[in-house]
Amino acid sequence: MTENLIRSCCEDVSFIPDIKKTLPKEKELVDITCIYKALSDPTRVKILFALLKYEICVGEMVNLLELPQSHVSHQLKILRKYNIVTYKKDKKMSFYRIINPHVKDLLQIALKNVQCQKKK
Repeated sequence: MTENLIRSCCEDVSFIPDIKKTLPKEKELVDITCIYKALSDPTRVKILFALLKYEICVGEMVNLLELPQSHVSHQLKILRKYNIVTYKKDKKMSFYRIINPHVKDLLQIALKNVQCQKKK
């Protein structure tokens, strides 16, 4: 199925004013790129997949990833910086969870895409 796209050309009919109306605002662009920055590291993506259905303490995440605690904490700090995860304290433990439901959707869509590409 071919999508009917509007052709815009500098030598013929230009739709620049219409295109500009569809572009996200600068702040939105920055926020979008921040999400992709957070998703640009395989360890952070693995952490997020683990958090899709679980709330996990840092120690358990260390055991799961088989990485030093300092490395896991650093990755979680980055995910917090971009407002993708948060944590809740329970006694001495910090339990992490995803707070951005759209990131969950992005992860699942990306995984489906990768799995579909493998089948081709």
